Amino acid sequence: MVEMGRRKTRYLELVCLLASIVFTPAHSTGKNEMTNWSLEDVSQTARKNPSTFFIPSAAERQSQKKGDVVRLHFVLRETGGDLPQAERMWVEVLENRNDGEYTGILTNQPVYIKNLSAGDTITFQARHIARTVIKKNDPRWIDCSEKNALVSAKCLENGGVVRFLYREEPDRAEDSGWRVFSGQESDEYSNDPRNIQLVSVGYLVDLDPTLHEVFKSGKSGDAFERAEKGKKWVRVKDWKPEE
Repeated sequence: MVEMGRRKTRYLELVCLLASIVFTPAHSTGKNEMTNWSLEDVSQTARKNPSTFFIPSAAERQSQKKGDVVRLHFVLRETGGDLPQAERMWVEVLENRNDGEYTGILTNQPVYIKNLSAGDTITFQARHIARTVIKKNDPRWIDCSEKNALVSAKCLENGGVVRFLYREEPDRAEDSGWRVFSGQESDEYSNDPRNIQLVSVGYLVDLDPTLHEVFKSGKSGDAFERAEKGKKWVRVKDWKPEE
């Protein structure tokens, strides 16, 4: 058994400040000829901030179909005071034109962007898709895919591998309860919040599809391990983290 992660790791409020955000022009068709917003190129943001900014895989972002729902970041051109940097809103896909461009319908009513309304048509590209929705009847669906896991930074390093993980009762509504490790952490390393990242469960599956069945079947109190990447996951019996 991997000798690590025995001390209970609590869910932390980790706030990640992005070094930079890339804006790219985008538009709604019809009544909104002049816009005071642009769509964030999340693919560039993710490349610049690989350990703090997570998006679906390129294949997932490029294969959305009519009726699918995706989240886009509508960046305000003018900020300051009480204005946020962006409004994160959902768009239902109407068409994927196979040239890298989508058309969809805005499903949210913006709070700060006054010349945009729910029902407006939005033109966007795969590089603008920050989040996708996997429906419950899809075999890929996981009940906690939109929630966060606490992940050791060692798992996210270049060449990093997940070898051990366990699930406990969540500390917060947005917490999946999953605690994920490379198997090479000391207790001292794991107990330092600077070495732990908040990562969505769905993103972890994008990084390592073998985690899908573990996340789908694992319940609070379960633990799993493997010797190395590519090896079979094994349920660990009679295991619990130290308090």
